Amino acid sequence: MEIKKYSNKAIVAMCTIAYFASYFSRKTFAVVMVNMMQDGAVDRGVAGIVGTALFVFYGAGQLVSGYLGDKLSPKYLMFSGLMISAACNLLLPIVPSQYLMIPVWALNGFAQALLWPPIVRILSDNLSHEKYVTANLIVTCGAHVSTIVLYLYAPLCIKWWSYKAVFFSSTLFCLVAGAIFLLAMGVVLGKGEKPEGVSKIAPRAELVEGSVWQVLKGSGILHICVCIAVMGFMRDGIESWLPTLYSEAFGRDSSESILVSVALPIFSIISIFLVRIIHKGRVFNNEVRGAGILFAISAVLCVPFACLVTVENTAARVICLILAGLVSACMHSSNFLLISCLPGRFAGTGKSATVGGLCNACTYVGAAVSMYGIALVSEHFGWRPTVISWIAILALGVIFACLAFKKYTSFLKK
Repeated sequence: MEIKKYSNKAIVAMCTIAYFASYFSRKTFAVVMVNMMQDGAVDRGVAGIVGTALFVFYGAGQLVSGYLGDKLSPKYLMFSGLMISAACNLLLPIVPSQYLMIPVWALNGFAQALLWPPIVRILSDNLSHEKYVTANLIVTCGAHVSTIVLYLYAPLCIKWWSYKAVFFSSTLFCLVAGAIFLLAMGVVLGKGEKPEGVSKIAPRAELVEGSVWQVLKGSGILHICVCIAVMGFMRDGIESWLPTLYSEAFGRDSSESILVSVALPIFSIISIFLVRIIHKGRVFNNEVRGAGILFAISAVLCVPFACLVTVENTAARVICLILAGLVSACMHSSNFLLISCLPGRFAGTGKSATVGGLCNACTYVGAAVSMYGIALVSEHFGWRPTVISWIAILALGVIFACLAFKKYTSFLKK
């Protein structure tokens, strides 16, 4: 019993460390993008394409990673992802042309995709659904803490050295974290994929007749994928472009813009803990219903955001920052429901990594659209129309959550 308890905690800890490093090396470009544009290292259009390339290849890679995560050793997939990401962070600031940044960061997107589906498999194979959800909370919070550390570290790094040092630091961090992860998981898991003394205890769902595709279709996954894409658009769109929005709309310098963005992950961590608590209740225990409610709340919050985004005074600036934090928090909460909790419902099919990969792929379809789309709309129309467009996108999420609700509820009852 003690071996089992110790092993489970070690698995969660190692997955958290790996995901912490993954987020740190994934968000470096987005965090220093303002400085790179100001230094002339990259222009706005190319910056949007670079960010889009990461999201596109991350999303496509999720499908590959999800399939491989159910077939191959997840620990080696995760280690490979961290090593490739380290190399990409090393290369991006030293490539001779801004256009070469696009394939480098696209490769980083694919490398990042090798993390989440294997994590889903490792956790769902060794934990009950309740403990699986708790473990996901810990791993997800590790990612947000990583974002906070990056937002605090980047301005200091830029002030003392340059934005290039942020990428080089990320390279070193990934190398160290990857080595620790592989060695520790080798001790805990040994040659197999389950720690000694731990059996596969995730509950088996009652399987329905038909192919895996029929099972997924019967769960309302097609409509859910649209909801996830909406969540990805809003979550990564706000995180990637808030420093630029804050700098341009309110005339603030880039270092302040990056620093104030640390509010986003703080809001997100608090919201995820809250949604984890209410996930045990009747309303949010249904992940689709919970996400639909969060989309609706976010749409309402974007109305005053759109009204105040170009008002140049301190009060408007602070209120917009709070509203952005609240919308980001709602999106991260819906991400917790749809990406962390929902795939665990499919553990009994033996396809939890596949479903986790599919869901995460849809997240980054939305993220890819947001990275380039927000750049395009903000450049041609300004930030107020951009925020107004978010309201329409969130309304789309509410509609598809309603369409998916009946099938998904039926799936949960089986």
